[in-house]
Amino acid sequence: MNKLLITGLFSIAFCANVQAGDLSPKSIFAEYSYQKGDFENDSGVNMKGFGIGLSSSPQASGWWGKFEYQGNSDFDGDYYEVSGGGHYNFLSTDRFYAIGTLGFGAGVLDVKNFDNTAYLTIPLGLEGGVNFTPNLSLYGGVGYKWAFDISNNDKTRCNDGSTSNSSGSGACSWHGGVNSHYTSNSIGDFDGVTYKTGLRYNF
Repeated sequence: MNKLLITGLFSIAFCANVQAGDLSPKSIFAEYSYQKGDFENDSGVNMKGFGIGLSSSPQASGWWGKFEYQGNSDFDGDYYEVSGGGHYNFLSTDRFYAIGTLGFGAGVLDVKNFDNTAYLTIPLGLEGGVNFTPNLSLYGGVGYKWAFDISNNDKTRCNDGSTSNSSGSGACSWHGGVNSHYTSNSIGDFDGVTYKTGLRYNF
């Protein structure tokens, strides 16, 4: 999870750096997020949490990057994701704005009694906001997210009790040799409708 957080911070910083020399306004945001997740085993799991990020101004088409955490207490699950992409402005007035967003992300889902599952995600959404001042906006949004399981499911159990992500003959060379090979107990793909509401500060 620490590696994912570091990657997310670098991704957000990169989004800002690629705009070096661009004097157009930027926006930082914090939001409450909610997702209805439909998993491969047909179980619907609702997850909720928060997101923080950086983008170009929503008053024009541009870019965005975000770190997001969501959890589900019923299944003792924690989900972490970093994502980024572009937004297209549909409406821009002194009082209102509306944008469409599309991006790609990488996530990790940690659920009790399952192995950690890694995901490649595609988030798609619509966002509308009210500008209280030129610098402060309240917004809400709805979207859809596809999450594809990209975990390495081939695992090796070593004779000293440790495990390895490699299934080759040298996987346990420093751990007493190979005890057995097995397939990890990952969660699998999921998708579902997403909702969000938050605040933006434009600068």
